[in-house]
Amino acid sequence: MDMRAGGHRQSIDLARFLAAFGVVYTHAEASTRDWTGHLSLGLFLILSAALAVQSAERAGGQYDLMRRLRRVALPWLAWCLFYRALDLVFSDDPARFQPLRDPLTLLIGPEIHLWFLPFLMLGMVLVQPVAGAVTDRRRLAIGCAVLAGLGLPLLWLHEFAGLPFPFAQWTHAIVMYGYGLLWVGAARLGRNGWPFLALLTLTAVLWPFVDKPWLVTVPLAAVLFELFWRLPLRHALLPHLGRAALGIYLVHPFVMLVVYKYLGPLDLWPMTLAVFFGAWACVAVMLRLPLLRAVV
Repeated sequence: MDMRAGGHRQSIDLARFLAAFGVVYTHAEASTRDWTGHLSLGLFLILSAALAVQSAERAGGQYDLMRRLRRVALPWLAWCLFYRALDLVFSDDPARFQPLRDPLTLLIGPEIHLWFLPFLMLGMVLVQPVAGAVTDRRRLAIGCAVLAGLGLPLLWLHEFAGLPFPFAQWTHAIVMYGYGLLWVGAARLGRNGWPFLALLTLTAVLWPFVDKPWLVTVPLAAVLFELFWRLPLRHALLPHLGRAALGIYLVHPFVMLVVYKYLGPLDLWPMTLAVFFGAWACVAVMLRLPLLRAVV
C-alpha cells in the first residue's frame, strides 16, 4: 500500500460517523461492561493519529503544530463555556458556583466527554517526531516494542488502578493513539502487521487477568481501521457524515439531557436513536452558521 498517495478516503468519513454513533450508544447504555465505547474511541484515536502523521508526511515532514492546536482548542474552550453555563443554570448543586471544584477538570472541562480534545492537543506534540523517526524497519521495530512495553502497564492501570478522570481514559487512549502514530510508517514500509502484533501481544498477556470485553476492542479497533482504510467507497454524502462526527460527539450529552427532560427515560435503542439524530440535526444547523462552524 502506497501511503504517499494523496486523496481523500471517504471510507474514513464513514468510520468517523459510525464511531460517533458508537459513543452515543455507549452513553445511552451506561454499562459497567462497556465495549462499544472503547471500540468507538479506539477507532477515533487511531484515525486522528494516523491522519495527522499522513498530513505531516505530505507536507515533507513538517506538521503545523500551532495551527492544529488552535483548531482543537477553540471547540474545547467553546464547549467548556457552554457546558459550564448549563451547569450554572440548571444544576441544584450548591457548589456549582465554585470556579474550580476539582483541579483535574483543567485537563477535561466541565463535562467528562470533553477529555478527548485536551488529549488530542497533547498527542499532537508527538506527530512530527514519530513521522520523522519511523523511516526504516529497525526504527519501526523499536517503536512497536515501545508501544508494547508502555502499553502493558498502561492497560493494566486502566483496568485495576481505579484512576481518576481523565487518567482512566488516557491509559487506554495513549495505546490506541500510539498505534495510529506508528501505522502510517508501518504501512509505508509494507509492515502493517508489526504495530498490530504489539496490540495482540498486550491483549494476550492481559487476557487471563481482565474479565471484561473492552480488552478485545484494542486489536479490534485496529482491524476496523484497516478495513475502513481499504474500502473503496465513494459517495457525495460520506464527506458530510465525516464532517459531522466530532460535532455529534461534542453536543450529544446536551441532546441527551433534552431528550430525557421531554421524553423521559427511554429504552436503549429509542434513546440512542433520538439522541444521535438530534445531535446530528444540531450539528447540521451549526455547520451552516459561520460563527458556530468552527466549534464542531
